[in-house]
Amino acid sequence: MRCARRYCWIVTTNLSARSERTREALLAATLVRFLDQGVQATTIAEIAADAGVTERTFYRYFPSKEHVLFTDYEARLDWFRAALRVRPPHESITVSVRTAVESFPYNEALWQIAELRTREMEVEHINAHIRRVQAAFADEIEQHLRRNEDADAVPLVDVALRAKLHAQCISAAMFTALASWLNNPDHDIDELSRLVDLALHIINEGIY
Repeated sequence: MRCARRYCWIVTTNLSARSERTREALLAATLVRFLDQGVQATTIAEIAADAGVTERTFYRYFPSKEHVLFTDYEARLDWFRAALRVRPPHESITVSVRTAVESFPYNEALWQIAELRTREMEVEHINAHIRRVQAAFADEIEQHLRRNEDADAVPLVDVALRAKLHAQCISAAMFTALASWLNNPDHDIDELSRLVDLALHIINEGIY
């Protein structure tokens, strides 16, 4: 039984690694095509062929070619979720959020995706997706607050309301800072850090 479990673990690990390599290959192939000929002129068949897979395989990873242009947000959300979970339970939530955001590694491919999205997609489509991502970040912050809240200190209903309100405010502050930074043509990463710090400081003054 022990050997069988070990075999299953090895197979699962190998499949996971292979899946991640396939996803990265599709992401790279899509980015090259988009940069070379634009989003509209690029077909999924071309992307799949460049990555050495079938169109069906492409759809296992992305629902559409346009969806690839939002993988930077998805990557940041995954990283944020993991980084927030290891923050000390009694740390100020704005400090925890800022540290989690700051820990995200810089990735040139993700930066290129962000630039392509701005250049190639309609503003309404971009904003609709960003609102969904902002809500997802707020959910992660709320869950973190709920995990670390002293439920005996205040009524349960008040705990839930406070966590939700704080999470919504903090997430909105982060994304407002990001929007302000994206409107700046310089795209200086230090300026993004400054804006996020300022936004969270303003929120922090109002919350605590």
